[in-house]
Amino acid sequence: MRQAGIVISALAALSLPSSEVVAQTPPAPPEPAKMSRADLESEVTRLRVIEANGAVVQQRPTGCTAPENRQFDFWLGEWDVSNSGTTALVAESSITLADQGCVILEYWRPFQGASGHSINGYDAVAKEWKQTWIDATGRITPYAGTMQGGTLFMDDRSNPSPPGVKFKKRRMNFRPIDASTVRQWGEGWDETKQAWVVTWDLTYRRRAGTGTGRP
Repeated sequence: MRQAGIVISALAALSLPSSEVVAQTPPAPPEPAKMSRADLESEVTRLRVIEANGAVVQQRPTGCTAPENRQFDFWLGEWDVSNSGTTALVAESSITLADQGCVILEYWRPFQGASGHSINGYDAVAKEWKQTWIDATGRITPYAGTMQGGTLFMDDRSNPSPPGVKFKKRRMNFRPIDASTVRQWGEGWDETKQAWVVTWDLTYRRRAGTGTGRP
């Protein structure tokens, strides 16, 4: 019976009228104008500790706003992708801006083959664009390069080169054709010809009704 009485008392406590519950909430702090100097000093000291630990003031960085950081914005958007010279779709691709404008994220969705993602950003120290690509096969490829004459050239920085590749030097390139079309193509360095030769070639067409991918 004693245990039953304890349970009943607990249930009664949980069933307090709303007026009693309200009465138990902490009172609002006094208006600063009505506080004593000692209370104000105590309050300021306490709040400075909270602020110093980042609990009050936002610590968000200013982001990447330099002109170089915006060189690759032409790739932002929702795209239908085909082999250049055709209109038959081979993939979809979503390119978005993230992290205060410092990162460009790619989500590649082919109709055949492995899907993949890349993370892209401008390295202000090295003064070049860098990309890390990884796909559903586990392949990871680093790229880096610069904008030259309206085209972003990005060298394959794999070291050593993957076994069995035809070209020891490879790169991929991006060039805007217009506001709704981007060409992306790969090249390999032909030692015999002493020239870059195209190894694959894609055209991105902005999907109707979609924007640039900017926030």
